[in-house]
Amino acid sequence: METVKQVMTDANLYKEGSKEELKSSFIEEETVELGGKTYTLSKIAYYDAKIFADEMDTILARQNPLIHDVFARNAVNMFDLVRMVNTNSKQGFKGAQASGNELDFNLFMARQFQDPDGAVQTRRTSWVRNIASVGAKSFFEDLAGAVADAEQAMGEEEGMIWLAFYNPAQQSCIDAFQITMNTELYDIQALDFEQVQLDMGDVIIEFKEPWTLPPEQSGELRAYYYQTGTDETRPLGIWVKQARNLRALATP
Repeated sequence: METVKQVMTDANLYKEGSKEELKSSFIEEETVELGGKTYTLSKIAYYDAKIFADEMDTILARQNPLIHDVFARNAVNMFDLVRMVNTNSKQGFKGAQASGNELDFNLFMARQFQDPDGAVQTRRTSWVRNIASVGAKSFFEDLAGAVADAEQAMGEEEGMIWLAFYNPAQQSCIDAFQITMNTELYDIQALDFEQVQLDMGDVIIEFKEPWTLPPEQSGELRAYYYQTGTDETRPLGIWVKQARNLRALATP
């Protein structure tokens, strides 16, 4: 199994050295294209890249190895997101020791997101969801707005990346999903959890490509529930934010 550190080392985004050496050695600014748009990846110190990789591997070490593997193989995409956000925040990534405008990340938690079955501005209490009728329903939508089933907009100094869906349920309710970003529909993607479960227990289905929602862009994700029951599907990904926006324990 690969680690975040190894993947970033192979991509020349991680190197060993003293704190002083790594703080004065930089990954240069570059650009990347996502969804037909070009985004700037900021210049950032190798010290920040080391913090990111080491902390990511630390928090994933006791997870399901398949989950660790998903994050590790997408390490470059995740760190690209950090650099996109840093283009605006400009204070670098300091992880658990971050303060002020410095950047940190969280793995996705249910209560970070709007409850698609509740009133507007109601947070999820769980990824578990009772499905009473079949059809297309919102899975990820705007939390802060006054209209249900709308795109979630990222702030100037935040962004998220979605890597895969994990489903510990014995029976799946979802068989497809579709992303909308900046009002543009993406192609549907299959989520055939039942096929994967022929060979293993808890299952993970990765996105064809990681979905990055950069700063100041908006997106929504809808799923097709082909049968009723209890849905336990949850996303794997990270939300990058400034430390000053990660200081309220009740609202991460």
